[in-house]
Amino acid sequence: MRTCLPRPLWPMPPRSKSVARHSLVAGLILGALVGCAAPPPPFVPIRHDGVRIAHCFDGVPHQPGAKPWVLGGTCCCTPTEETLKLWQRDGFFTGMGMDEVLAQYDERGIKTALDHRHCNNQCEFGPHVTRGGHCMAPPTPGTRNYEEIVTGRVAGQPTATAPATPGTGG
Repeated sequence: MRTCLPRPLWPMPPRSKSVARHSLVAGLILGALVGCAAPPPPFVPIRHDGVRIAHCFDGVPHQPGAKPWVLGGTCCCTPTEETLKLWQRDGFFTGMGMDEVLAQYDERGIKTALDHRHCNNQCEFGPHVTRGGHCMAPPTPGTRNYEEIVTGRVAGQPTATAPATPGTGG
């Protein structure tokens, strides 16, 4: 009984070998050029007709006057020196330094983009803080999660839904 595949009755013509070799080389070059995908670019809304930003965060413009999430507001921007200046301009965290602000997030168990990124709030700290979780990393643009957090509207609910209210986490 024969267990191996039979040998072809005729050898492969030299031209076919050349085409196969060139196809392999072209595939390897294309694979090297494509490489790994980069993180998605910041969100840019297609239309601005009445879209109200319910929660600002990295990649969505900070809303002037928005209270930081850790103080019971709607601003989910990552606490950085630049963001702290914006908050202090609006009257929040006055007289406090970055270490004190970060300590407030740590006390509540909130994980920011300083701790991790690119999880779309599906990590061990999720869901997003606006949904009762401990993850405050910005959601991935173009996903339903992103749209729901930006607008405060949950898919399948009427558009008159109020924005999510801050919680202490679940």
